[in-house]
Amino acid sequence: MDNIKKQHIKEYGDAPLVIAQVPGTCTLLGSYADACHGWSLVGPDAATLYVAISYRDDQLVRLFNPTLNDRKRFSLNNIKYRKEDRWGNFLKAVVAVLANEGTQFKGLNITVEGSLLHADTQMVSTACSLGTCLAIDALLGLKLSFSSQIRIAYQACTSFNNENCSISDLLTMLNGKRSTILFYDLQHVTYKEIPFPFTEENEEFIAIIVDSKISPNAMREEIHSKRIAIKRAFEKLNEFRTGGFMRDFPESDLTSRVVPLEEEDRHICEYILMESRLANDAAASLKNKEAPSYGKLMNRVQAGLRDLLEVTCPEVDWLTKRAGELTGCLGSVQVSNGFSGNIMVLLSKEALPSYISRLEDYEHIFGFHPRWYTYEGNDAAKIVFLEH
Repeated sequence: MDNIKKQHIKEYGDAPLVIAQVPGTCTLLGSYADACHGWSLVGPDAATLYVAISYRDDQLVRLFNPTLNDRKRFSLNNIKYRKEDRWGNFLKAVVAVLANEGTQFKGLNITVEGSLLHADTQMVSTACSLGTCLAIDALLGLKLSFSSQIRIAYQACTSFNNENCSISDLLTMLNGKRSTILFYDLQHVTYKEIPFPFTEENEEFIAIIVDSKISPNAMREEIHSKRIAIKRAFEKLNEFRTGGFMRDFPESDLTSRVVPLEEEDRHICEYILMESRLANDAAASLKNKEAPSYGKLMNRVQAGLRDLLEVTCPEVDWLTKRAGELTGCLGSVQVSNGFSGNIMVLLSKEALPSYISRLEDYEHIFGFHPRWYTYEGNDAAKIVFLEH
C-alpha cells in the first residue's frame, strides 16, 4: 500500500483519498467446470492489485499504471471504450456504468498498481473493475450493496469491455479468506467455505504453487481457442440431454460412444464432466484433511488436462512429471490463477527440498527461472486507506 501512495503523490502531486486492495484468485480444481455448471474449488491468491483515487478540479479522469509505466485519460463528458486505452478501459468501465445509473462525478486521479497487473486479461479486467468499484463506493459514500458491487464489476467487464468474467472469481475476491477455499456449486451459484489444511501450519504436508515463468502469451491463445471449442462441444452435447443438470450427464454415454459426438468434442465433454466430479470429491478430501486422496485427485485432473483437454505445455508436463517421481509427493496439477504455466504441488515437508532442487534442472533445460511459494491464500478485497 505504501508504494501506490508514493506513486500517486509523485504522479499527481497530492495524496490519494482512498485505496482499495483486491486479491487474485486461484482455481485449484474445476477450472473448466463452468461449462457444465458443475463444481470447483477456488481461493484467493497471493498476487494483489491496488487502486488509489483522489479528486481533480476539472472534468477529466487521469489514469496512471506505474507497474506498466503507462498513462491514460478520458473526459467525464465522453466515456467510451477505446481499444488503444487497453487496461484503462477496465477502470473507465466502472465510471461509465455508475454514470449511466445516475452517479454524479467530478474529475478523478486514479492509480492502479500491483503484481496482479501481469496476469491474463480476464483476471486483470475482473480485479480492476472490482477494485475501482470499491474505491469509488468508499470515496463517494455510495454505500453499494454486496450484490450491487458484483453487478457493477461484472457489467463493467462484460458489457463495456466485452471480456469474460467469472462470478466465482468476483465472489472469491470479495469473500475469500487466508487458508480457506470456497467450494462452488456453479449450477446454483452457491459456495461453502472449507479450511485449506496444507499450509505451513501443517506438520506433515504442504501445498506450493510453482510458476514455470513461461511467456505470459505462451498458453493464453491456446486456452482461449479451447474455451471456444468447449462451448461448441457442450452445445452439441446439450442436444442429447434428456433432463436433469448438465453436470450429471452420464460419462459412460461418452466413453462408450453412445452419444454420437466427434472425437475432439467427446474428449472435451468427457474431461470436463470428470473434472467437475473430481472437484466435488476433492472438497470432501479437504474437509477431512486427507492429503493422499486429495493428491490422487490432483493427478487424475492433471492427466485429463494433458491427454483429453490438451491444454498443458512441455514445461508444465516436466514439472508435474518430476513431482510424481519423488517419494513424498502426493500430487500435482495445473491451476488457473491468471498466470501461464502455474502448478500446485502437494508433498511432504521432507520432500520439499528435493523437489526445489529439481527446479534447478528445469532452469538448465528450459531457460526459465521458476518461482515458488507456499499456497496460503490472501485477504478479501477491502478498503485499506480512507481519508476522513
